[in-house]
Amino acid sequence: MGWEEIARAKRVSRDNAIPSEWQLRPGQVPEEQLNVFEVPAECGILTARELKITETDADVLVQKLLNREYSSHEVTLAFCKRAAIAQQLVNCLSEIFFDTALEAAQQLDKEYAATGVPRGPLHGLPVSLKDCFPIEGTDATIGYTAFANARTTEDEEAEITKIMRESGAILFCKTNVPTAMMSGETYNAIYGYTSNPYNRSLSSGGSSGGEGALLALRGSPLGVGTDVGGSVRIPASFCGLYSLKPSAGRFPTLGLRDGMEGQETVRNSVGPMANSLAAIELWSRAVLKSEPWMSADPHCLPIQYRDVEVPKKLCFGLLLDDGIVKPLPPVTRALLQSKAALEAAGHTVIEFHLDDPLYTDNLKYSLYRSAAADLVHKILTRTQEPWPRGMEMLEAMINGDDKGRATVSELWEAQTKRTEYARRVLKAWVGTKTRTGTDREIDALLMPCTPWPSCEKYGFTYDNYTSLWNVLDYCATTVPVTHVSLAKDVKPEYECRNEAEESVWKDYRPESLIGAPVAVQLVGRRLNEEYLLGVTRVCDDAVGASSF
Repeated sequence: MGWEEIARAKRVSRDNAIPSEWQLRPGQVPEEQLNVFEVPAECGILTARELKITETDADVLVQKLLNREYSSHEVTLAFCKRAAIAQQLVNCLSEIFFDTALEAAQQLDKEYAATGVPRGPLHGLPVSLKDCFPIEGTDATIGYTAFANARTTEDEEAEITKIMRESGAILFCKTNVPTAMMSGETYNAIYGYTSNPYNRSLSSGGSSGGEGALLALRGSPLGVGTDVGGSVRIPASFCGLYSLKPSAGRFPTLGLRDGMEGQETVRNSVGPMANSLAAIELWSRAVLKSEPWMSADPHCLPIQYRDVEVPKKLCFGLLLDDGIVKPLPPVTRALLQSKAALEAAGHTVIEFHLDDPLYTDNLKYSLYRSAAADLVHKILTRTQEPWPRGMEMLEAMINGDDKGRATVSELWEAQTKRTEYARRVLKAWVGTKTRTGTDREIDALLMPCTPWPSCEKYGFTYDNYTSLWNVLDYCATTVPVTHVSLAKDVKPEYECRNEAEESVWKDYRPESLIGAPVAVQLVGRRLNEEYLLGVTRVCDDAVGASSF
């Protein structure tokens, strides 16, 4: 079959997995309705009890499951129904296996009733996953028609998938991604575009954009994505979620389908996304409790989850502008709002600047992007699928333009330069000790996640606020802070400094972003995830984002 026929068949198969009684009535939600956040609660498909279940955070749900206030079957059923509604609103799902999930939940309930012993730290909790996680009986297309209709066998499942199931999680759906997972937005030739539920004219981010949109609509209590350039943090930011991008090696990645398979210069990482920070901690503890370094993944570092004590007085570095692309007014407002809240809570915030912020951006093609051109072309050719929008530079390489293509020698040179730059950033970070007033370096760096609160569709152009920390392998989190405001986020007079900045600022109108969440990013030292989560909780409490 050609790519168009394959894509059509995959969409029909997915859509047919939604029972008719869970489908919205024709015209029930007008196409022109941008904000669909309240639709799941108002559409009449969910019962009052199911609404209560789906609006409960993951950590609380696990306790209620353990206390037998809810059964896993009824919790899973509620989220299956809400995920089905979310799919019809924003096109966020790629694989639906509700029936399998409900059977697994029913079996877990029987086991718990008979033994009284919980399956694990995620006992009975439905968990959604990004499309790249191979799960038995489903495809992992990562947006390619060439990978459709190749069902994963039990032996082919990703190690992290097995760990979550062994920890008691009920896996029930997978979520949409951009082609090859190489974009800050989510669209592909199979499933099309995944919109932002707060404003359907906007992006849900990428490459874990389907996950972000589903979680924002409470179609899942806990989701898992991957991040090699911002792919967890960008959608979490655009969709008003908490997330963790760990350093490479903290959580297993063995067995994932990768858009840049074999590329290890900038290592991929698996990270959780959720509506609460407690859910992020729950997942992190659960995975590390399984000791994945013992058998699951040879690249996984033998580091248990570490309980840390966060000092009462903290000092945050603040980066308002990387010197290349100044964030739009809603993002700057969220950063200053966070700064004021932290200072009011007794913490210190000091300025932090990046030396040569585009240094790593200039290395990206040498480090990992140039090799992607050949790989993407090879896979697209299998079904004669056209090059996706946004990959014009890679397509040009295939068509004879060698600009940006790197040799092995150039790769080695880029890695050497990367290490030198990492040393410079580390020196600047450690050097803050003389300015913090705590006798420590900064506890975390508060900064934008992207220049936008969310970008308009097909408008994503700049990822250096996130990808920098993948290249340097620092850990990072996101914290939702506020929403775009017509009154507070007016466009100022501003003269752009370069083309990259112009592409972000030229069409800025707060009315076009109305309803969009606004989040901030917190960055921590490499392999310091537990401490960063503790610091993130302090920030979240100060900002009051728990009521977001």
